[in-house]
Amino acid sequence: MLLAITMLTAAQQFTVETAPEWDAMFDRTSGWTGADGIYSIPFNGDDNFGSATNTRTLFVFSDTFIGDVNAQGERLPGTQLVNNTLAVLKRGAGADPNQIQFYWRHSGGNAKAVFEPNTAHSQPDEFYWLKDGMIIDGDTHIFAGRFSKVPPPFHREGISMITIPKGMVPPFNGHSQVETTLWLDDSPMRGQVSFGGAIMDNTVEGNAFNPDGFIYVYGIQEDPLNKKALASRVPRDQFTDFAEYRFWDGNNWVADIALAKPMCGRLSNEFSVTPLPNGKFLMAFQQDTIGREVAVRLGTSPVGPWGPIVEVYTCPVPSNPPVYTYNAKAHPHLSDPGTLLISYNVNSAGSFWDHFTYADIYRPRFIRLRIQ
Repeated sequence: MLLAITMLTAAQQFTVETAPEWDAMFDRTSGWTGADGIYSIPFNGDDNFGSATNTRTLFVFSDTFIGDVNAQGERLPGTQLVNNTLAVLKRGAGADPNQIQFYWRHSGGNAKAVFEPNTAHSQPDEFYWLKDGMIIDGDTHIFAGRFSKVPPPFHREGISMITIPKGMVPPFNGHSQVETTLWLDDSPMRGQVSFGGAIMDNTVEGNAFNPDGFIYVYGIQEDPLNKKALASRVPRDQFTDFAEYRFWDGNNWVADIALAKPMCGRLSNEFSVTPLPNGKFLMAFQQDTIGREVAVRLGTSPVGPWGPIVEVYTCPVPSNPPVYTYNAKAHPHLSDPGTLLISYNVNSAGSFWDHFTYADIYRPRFIRLRIQ
């Protein structure tokens, strides 16, 4: 399906087509059978267009179903839900379902998340939803939102950084975790602030088009009914030193996270910023958090100014069962030159148990954005 999209500028036009081969890679009937929160991380650190031909890819997921699905598309008894899992796609494999391996932990016959909070302030009832990550000098760094279940349900308690040393094999039992300063709890003046939902490596080592030596770590200010994009940056060699992060206040880079100023709004918790060969930057996101529209904005720098929202794709939403879509983001290293592979998540808008009757709901879907 090919959709013509209104031009953003005289020189920039987008068209979109579905990417069924990528959908099919995550349509599975045994073991890992569905998840949300998909991020893709190139093992060689090169996130430029098409670099997956030269590297393996690490996928990180949040809530995941582990179990079996029958021929009628129903999840079978014994299916378990864990808070995060991983997968590794072989180098240059493309969307080949036979070339991807999924990982989770086991304990006492039960499936368990790969990463569970184990930091100074973590509590027994907390869990991680994984965010974006990158690999520097062979070490893998993944941001993770630390959440408590009660009270209130799913309240973010902090942002951690999970580090997997070079050479460690899945499921990475010897990883380390540290709490970061990259978040603020909500206040009467603003919604909760958290960083790590998108990373852009604008360095020579990351094979950026116009490198400036910084890694940009983006975040969200969760104001009521409007999630707004924030930006921070840090030199590549200081990525794990949170005191060196600087936050965009609308005019300058400052050390105080409380002075971070939103760049634009109507986003989702998870999004992406991708440098383009023409020197511009493309932000991809789900408009209005759980809206049906996958949208983009163009910026003239890593912090904008950002142009108007361009709706590039309307996600199909069947009424039976009712579903919603969220957290669109791009995967440039998995994209062919001139295109941008974008994923979005699907979830039940009805009962949680719909996921057992209709196992096909809860997995990533993909589209391909052609940039002309």
